[in-house]
Amino acid sequence: MPSRGVLIRICIYVPLLAFFGWQACEKYKAEQAAEKAAPEIEGRKHTFTLPDGKSVEVVEISEDQARQMGFDPSKSGPPSKAEAPAPAPAAEESKSPPPAPAPAN
Repeated sequence: MPSRGVLIRICIYVPLLAFFGWQACEKYKAEQAAEKAAPEIEGRKHTFTLPDGKSVEVVEISEDQARQMGFDPSKSGPPSKAEAPAPAPAAEESKSPPPAPAPAN
């Protein structure tokens, strides 16, 4: 019969290892199901070379294909004026600290 400390460790670590193994198996099965369910993208393919030397493959799809993949083509496109980022402050404004408040007498 093993000592009491060994039995306690067995009672703690065996269920933990079983739980983490079960979670890893479930994650693997979900990833495999997602791979099988992913639609094959068919369309015109273009390869672009970025300034840093990397190549990026871009596939053009129709609006119907985008909807089938779960995207809403009406929400895509260039940002409107409301979505555009605010202009950067002028250089002289960003260097000066804000004025100190006047002391109350």
